[in-house]
Amino acid sequence: MNALAATAATAVLAGCDTTENMPETAVPEPTLQEPESPAVPAISTAPVYFTREISPEGLARAFDALGFSPAGNVAVKLSTGEPGGHNFLSPDLIGDFVRSLGATIVECNTAYGGARGTTESHLRAAADHGFTAIANVDIMDADGSMSLPVEGGTHLTEDLVGAHLASYDSVVSLAHFKGHAMGGFGGAIKNCSIGIASREGKMLIHSAGTSTTSWGSPAQDDFLESMAEAAKAVSDHFGGVGGAMAYVNVMNRLSVDCDCDSHPAEPEMADIGILASLDPVALDRACVDLVYSAPDGAALVERIESRNGAHTLDHAEAIGLGSQTYELVDLDAGTTEEEPMTINVTCNGRTVTYELNDSAAARGLVGQLPLTLDVEPFGSNEQTFYPPEALDCSDAPLAEGGAGVLAYYEPWGDVVMFYDGFSGNGGLYELGRAVAGAENVAGMAGTIEVTRA
Repeated sequence: MNALAATAATAVLAGCDTTENMPETAVPEPTLQEPESPAVPAISTAPVYFTREISPEGLARAFDALGFSPAGNVAVKLSTGEPGGHNFLSPDLIGDFVRSLGATIVECNTAYGGARGTTESHLRAAADHGFTAIANVDIMDADGSMSLPVEGGTHLTEDLVGAHLASYDSVVSLAHFKGHAMGGFGGAIKNCSIGIASREGKMLIHSAGTSTTSWGSPAQDDFLESMAEAAKAVSDHFGGVGGAMAYVNVMNRLSVDCDCDSHPAEPEMADIGILASLDPVALDRACVDLVYSAPDGAALVERIESRNGAHTLDHAEAIGLGSQTYELVDLDAGTTEEEPMTINVTCNGRTVTYELNDSAAARGLVGQLPLTLDVEPFGSNEQTFYPPEALDCSDAPLAEGGAGVLAYYEPWGDVVMFYDGFSGNGGLYELGRAVAGAENVAGMAGTIEVTRA
């Protein structure tokens, strides 16, 4: 994936439901670091392990980096995929992994009907898609629901999950990350909320806690928040972050539609890789960030933003499910060459491209992109704009030179684009230098778009 230069991380939802017969109800790039010894993450900053290799070996490598050893009766929660669809995780990809855990594949029946609305039809779909050939498949709500308490929820006081969940000691969420017509995207949080909910539990989430028999018509954010609350109930049941759950997201076949869609749109972007974490919020946030940083991710970005999908992460963090602050650990470090970190500043159809240094200040600016801001001239040699958040200049070099320098003036909190010579001072730090279009800086006026190049 060619858009993975080192950037600051501020540090997202598979389990499937469909939008058929239902009512409708910018992001930083990640920091890549060398692998370290696996450890249970503190909730404040969670390691997220990443490999570009989408293969059985890559899946094993990402999971092994967690240092997580599931004990007792192990469940792997995935989506078996709606018949007619073809983007669900391939048994050829995940078979060795599931067998290595001695795990049972678990699912719950859909609430929208379809071809997985009953246990009998769901097991038939699982067999047709190859999952029963690699492990036993347990439809957890075949014998009804069990109730899990929701602590700190705004909409839910309980989460109704498949009753067979009580039979499992450890759970690995193995989610296909992709878009979703209602949630904006589907990853770990959705896989462990709607995906583990029984039919009645799915209704409860979709209705934002008002009904177990109808979809209701909640505000979009209420539905998103209910997903986060249900996922937290499941996480709490297994001990919370660092307990008996681990999470893996596979970023391939990145359609804007969910695997619960029997006729999903073809992906418009390239595969990205496999990510794993003990924190579902950090994991989904990292996946969302990678979509935003991908050069071909516009369609999925539009799906996420049109459903306000990132709000799920905000609420999940607020109620203590996990943290959006993470460290992306590149398991492929040393095997691929990172590209320079570059940004574009565009005004009235004219663009200047800057190659940034690796300072925390430069990474912090990239972490706020994309931005639409007013550009303001200052003096006779510079144009300025004000990013929403202050930048950390602790390791940034002092600015020196002349035309083409991109700098940050810490006392005022503005980014400075120089188009002529200047005198340095103790509060002016260099972020980078123009590599193309420097002649366009002087004529800028009005509004600018600052984006990742």
